[in-house]
Amino acid sequence: MGYYEDLPEIDINEKLEDMKLFENAVLVDVREPSEYAEGHIPGAVNLEAKRCNRFFRKQVEAVLPDKTAHIYMYCYSGARSGMAAAFLRQMGYDRAENIGGFESYTGPVEHSEIHL
Repeated sequence: MGYYEDLPEIDINEKLEDMKLFENAVLVDVREPSEYAEGHIPGAVNLEAKRCNRFFRKQVEAVLPDKTAHIYMYCYSGARSGMAAAFLRQMGYDRAENIGGFESYTGPVEHSEIHL
């Protein structure tokens, strides 16, 4: 049994409905910028979480100044967003939550240009 089979079943579509209950909710896509550009959930901000390190920490603090916000994080499968949500909780973002993978998302998709 591999790592991905061990992930809990999370319905990203249900979590996005739950997100509407909070005024201070932020949707974060932690995939690479090229993945984000190819298609992302409307309203999501992109914070690449390839490595949860000092650089990522600085990005998080710049983009997410409110540590009381409800932060909903996703990636392709839910693995990277799970790691990133745990990292944010260690930083004091107690409401950071992994909402699963974009692969299961059924709503509208936005595309954007890659800025190098």
